[in-house]
Amino acid sequence: MCDVLDRIEKRGIDKGITIGIEKGRQEGRDEVAELMEKLLEQNFLEHDLINEIRKASKDKEYRMHLLKEYKII
Repeated sequence: MCDVLDRIEKRGIDKGITIGIEKGRQEGRDEVAELMEKLLEQNFLEHDLINEIRKASKDKEYRMHLLKEYKII
């Protein structure tokens, strides 16, 4: 009986983890999309905008800086 309950509990925990991971991924995608929108609103010259997006896509610390600067996180 205890094994059955343990398996049911494990399935519930596994499902919760899966849902949590997907929710976190979606939130991350939404944050990056919002950042791109904010950068586009800044009226950068096309070259400067591309450089900002390129740097944000490659440099995690810079991306975090921008997310905080634009009050996205």
